[in-house]
Amino acid sequence: MQWGIFRMPRFDRRHLLTLAAGAAATALLPPAASARPLDQILSTRRLRAGINPTLPPFGTFNDRNQIDGFDADIAREIAKRMNVELEIVQVGSPDRIPFLQADRIDIVLGAITRTIERALVIDYTQPLHTQSVIVLTKQSGTAAPINAPADLNNPAVRLVQVRGTVGIPWIQANASRAQVTLLDNYPDCFRALAQGRADAMVDVLESVVVPLRNFPQVQWKVLDQVLASTWVGIGVQKGNYGLRDVLNVILFELHRSGFVNETWQKWFGEPMKTPIPFNPMF
Repeated sequence: MQWGIFRMPRFDRRHLLTLAAGAAATALLPPAASARPLDQILSTRRLRAGINPTLPPFGTFNDRNQIDGFDADIAREIAKRMNVELEIVQVGSPDRIPFLQADRIDIVLGAITRTIERALVIDYTQPLHTQSVIVLTKQSGTAAPINAPADLNNPAVRLVQVRGTVGIPWIQANASRAQVTLLDNYPDCFRALAQGRADAMVDVLESVVVPLRNFPQVQWKVLDQVLASTWVGIGVQKGNYGLRDVLNVILFELHRSGFVNETWQKWFGEPMKTPIPFNPMF
């Protein structure tokens, strides 16, 4: 397998002028709309939660064409404990942070992984759940036995991946000898695995657990080892500390009571791969 060689660009005077112009343009953009403070949410008795319905089972449409799923259950319980009504607002991955910044929603869910880049523009609660990068393969029928992540580093192993996903850097670093086919979407990858045209893929468990149910004839196998874990909180607008602090207390109680784990089990059909440590400090 061959990977492209990436070189850092050289910065000359024109590059610097371009960067300076971009910074100046950014400075001229209108500031984000002010977030609704906690007392306004309580006085209007309405909490607006952004949820992505195209990311099952975090968010999905039910038989009545209403947004449901893990995130919806969590948001409903939060609103209940705040003694307010819940308004679910449909968001997608690209617009969920802009919706928050524009004060169109008060909180955002939807597997919004905690990253430094996002933390510069929004605030996070303590973790609601985790996501785990794993190896997905089959019980039998692979070109070579796959019982541990190290087994992927084999010229006989055929990996299939969605372009631009988290598994690709891991493969570059740890399984460079494997054959790799890059496809444009998850359904094509799952079909390749199910039909025996590929042996394994490296991806986020939570992204594959539900689609795999569309292939009940295949005996899937997820290796026990977690290659990496990400932490996912609830997003609030930058500086909305009153709301964030209340959410942290509520989330602590939802973890302590087992509500989060029970809701996870309900929608995913199995326990969270990387449990959230029980910690009252936040």
